[in-house]
Amino acid sequence: MGLRRAESRELRDMEQDLELYEKVHIAWLYYMENLTQSEIADRLGLTRLMVHRTLQKCLQEGLVHIVINHPLVYCQSLGSQLESVFGLKSAWVIPTSPDYEVLRRNLGTIAARLVGRAVASGTIVGVGWGTTLAEVARHLLRKSHDNVTVVSLLGGLIKSAGNNSYEVALQVADALDAVCYSYMAPMFVESAEDRDAILRLRHIQAVQDLIRRASVAIVGVGEVSADCTLARMGPLSASDVDSLLKAGAVADILGNFIDKNGQLVEVDVNQRVLTTDLEVLKEIDNVFAVTGGLKKAQAISAALRSGCIDNIITDAQTAEQVLQLNRPF
Repeated sequence: MGLRRAESRELRDMEQDLELYEKVHIAWLYYMENLTQSEIADRLGLTRLMVHRTLQKCLQEGLVHIVINHPLVYCQSLGSQLESVFGLKSAWVIPTSPDYEVLRRNLGTIAARLVGRAVASGTIVGVGWGTTLAEVARHLLRKSHDNVTVVSLLGGLIKSAGNNSYEVALQVADALDAVCYSYMAPMFVESAEDRDAILRLRHIQAVQDLIRRASVAIVGVGEVSADCTLARMGPLSASDVDSLLKAGAVADILGNFIDKNGQLVEVDVNQRVLTTDLEVLKEIDNVFAVTGGLKKAQAISAALRSGCIDNIITDAQTAEQVLQLNRPF
């Protein structure tokens, strides 16, 4: 009996060795000699399905490791982590440039291609504001679709530097050969009563109806600080910034100020802004956030937590910091 058990064990070992040899052989032919799965099947007298399953086992069991030797692999890894942590449809991460102007241009170039792919005949595109979105508009490839509409998502600023909501919307519309609707109102007014009165205007209601029917939107993300764009360009006073910081605001999406958890803060400024509500933004199928730079990491984290963003285009250092801010402790 002992001899039979020894022979049986030896037979099993031989079968396992043969199976291992066959796996290695198939992997070698496929990865090193560049044979197709059909060619391997013909050579070894197997079916193509058997070859495919063997190659899958080689990967699962660690017999084969695939290494992509390029710095962009790390960016891809960061993007995958952002998608997983925040439930995004896509996260595109590009190398960080020490020159913020270069970084902004690179973000705009990549975002322009991605947004362009999402636009088809009949699409309504909602557009935010800001210098990064101006770069997106500048780099959009000119296309001619039927019945495309572009609509600005919020009111404008008195001071213009090529990044105003209506200016960016016009540039996007020009590139897409689209009809453009502007949100003809200031971004901020003096009181909640003033805002309510403007919201009752027929042309504003028509714009808001278009926004609710949009399937694509492009937005930026702003940080809250004394040096943020809205403070530098005038709409936010020093006292506004102070009240926002005291209320816990760390970011704005289209002028909606949110805390680190992505929730609207209870502050006067949020009652005086003419913009698209975050609940409306959530209903748009494809919202692209185009933003980067380490100083915006906390703001981007908050924006992603808000649930309004479906796709993000950002840079590697910022993505690292955003992920760090959201690691469990």
